[in-house]
Amino acid sequence: MNEYEGLRFDRAAGVATITLNRPERLNAIIWPMVQGIADAVEEWGNDDGVRVIVITGAGRAFSSGDDIVHGMGERPTPYNGGISFDRGPHHRLVRTLLGTPKPVIAALNGRCHGAGWVTALACDFRVARDDALIGDIRSGKAIYAGQGPPLLLPRLIGQSRAMDLLMTGRVLDAAEAERYGILARVWPAADWERELSAFVDELAAGPTKTYAAWKLTVNRSVLLELDAYTDFEQRMATLVRDTADAQEGPASFREKRDPTFTGR
Repeated sequence: MNEYEGLRFDRAAGVATITLNRPERLNAIIWPMVQGIADAVEEWGNDDGVRVIVITGAGRAFSSGDDIVHGMGERPTPYNGGISFDRGPHHRLVRTLLGTPKPVIAALNGRCHGAGWVTALACDFRVARDDALIGDIRSGKAIYAGQGPPLLLPRLIGQSRAMDLLMTGRVLDAAEAERYGILARVWPAADWERELSAFVDELAAGPTKTYAAWKLTVNRSVLLELDAYTDFEQRMATLVRDTADAQEGPASFREKRDPTFTGR
């Protein structure tokens, strides 16, 4: 496995783990991390020795989202093998997570927002410590960057609840996120490592080819729709990106002040 800035890779007994590893930035995501997650999941998805893939975060967060304060670095160049980068790195990430024939678990050990939220929603299972806080939050900064949640979230929790979370940027605690159907399991922080390990081991010991059939069947309609959805989303993003509010939101965040939105 290649090395990527901001990521750590581990593999043992059929379980491959990707750790978002920028704890000093609450694992804020940069471009090499987006590419690295997709590359690792694609490689491990084709490796018969890997039975389960886990994505988690170092320190006290899963991920605070894209690093809009310090920047994400150089955007990856077009990818020429397998899946194209034409619709953007996040599109490739989501498609790879949905399409790899292995169970993928997002183990949420704290805050999960923005691009971290995108990654988690594209995983097959979202499990969390009981102190996790989950939500998109970008709308409050006038950032429109759907990258999959407007397609995936209504399928999980219904259109009305999805609209509420995406438009208001409301953050859910773990108990409410489990009640909504976003989280499959929630465990007390004191039991987190033991319960997560037991859950992962149970999947790793199971019939992975059968799992693959269930996964690809469940995700088929989303995968068929994803390209056209992303094309529409990019048109919307272009319109929003040129507004005054879209400039004010990130600027106010960087300057640690309340935003002043004008609707322009």
